[in-house]
Amino acid sequence: MTAALSFAAVLLPGLSAGCGSDAYDALQARETYTIEPLPPESLRLTGAASSLDELLHTVEQALDESDTLRLFDLMVTMEEYRRILYPAFPAAHPPIGADFATIWVNHYPDSYRGLKHLMRRFGGREVRIFDIRFDHPHQDFVNFVLHETSRVDIETDGAREDNVRLFGSVFRVGDQWKVLSYPDE
Repeated sequence: MTAALSFAAVLLPGLSAGCGSDAYDALQARETYTIEPLPPESLRLTGAASSLDELLHTVEQALDESDTLRLFDLMVTMEEYRRILYPAFPAAHPPIGADFATIWVNHYPDSYRGLKHLMRRFGGREVRIFDIRFDHPHQDFVNFVLHETSRVDIETDGAREDNVRLFGSVFRVGDQWKVLSYPDE
């Protein structure tokens, strides 16, 4: 096994802790560190929806209009991730202790590819979301709440599809909602 592969084999399973992993493992890991509350001015998000319903409607509209930029604006920015999410995720703390750049470089390219995949599949089509559910219970990380692994029931151009992954996880900061990830599948 090469050094790069052995590094990835050890690091990558832990990187997803709190951002796509089993919720129980993430909660257990959180018992070993404290998340400091951030001041309200540090919790402002750009391009966020004011509710989950608004986020879903924005996704529908962006797909209908093939508006890649709007879907991109709904996604967490590097600065938001660094300031709000990264300090709370278990992978940022011992025993893993991954630095921000390592976590971001593993998160962002996959999510961006997922956004492009979503646009290729549904862009320019009339998509209506009827129901949303998450595979894991939400997790409160003091400064934000994470809702992991979404599945939606939709109608696309009049045809019904269930358990579709339009986006992966979403997070909420107060009444601000954003997409954490678009699935790269």
